[in-house]
Amino acid sequence: MKITNLGVNQINPYKRNQMQTEKTQNALKTTADQLEISSAAKSMQTKSPIEVEQAERVAAIKADIEAGTYKVDAKQLATNILKYYQI
Repeated sequence: MKITNLGVNQINPYKRNQMQTEKTQNALKTTADQLEISSAAKSMQTKSPIEVEQAERVAAIKADIEAGTYKVDAKQLATNILKYYQI
C-alpha cells in the first residue's frame, strides 16, 4: 500500500482553526468614531461680545415695543436711509 500526500492540507489543522478564529474576532471588533473640534471651531461656538450686546439691544427694543413706549427718531431714520441709498 502506498500513502501519498494528496488531499492533505499543508497547514496544521489546529493552526487553521486558530487563524479562522482570529479572522472572525477581527471582523467583529467595532471601531469607535472619534471627533476632534479645532480651537477655531470652539471659538465659533462661543458668542462674541458684539453678539451679546446686539442680543441685549434687540431684547430692550422688543420690550419697549410690547410696552408701547418705543419712539422712532424720524430725523435719524431719514439720515440712515439716505446714507444707505447713496452708497
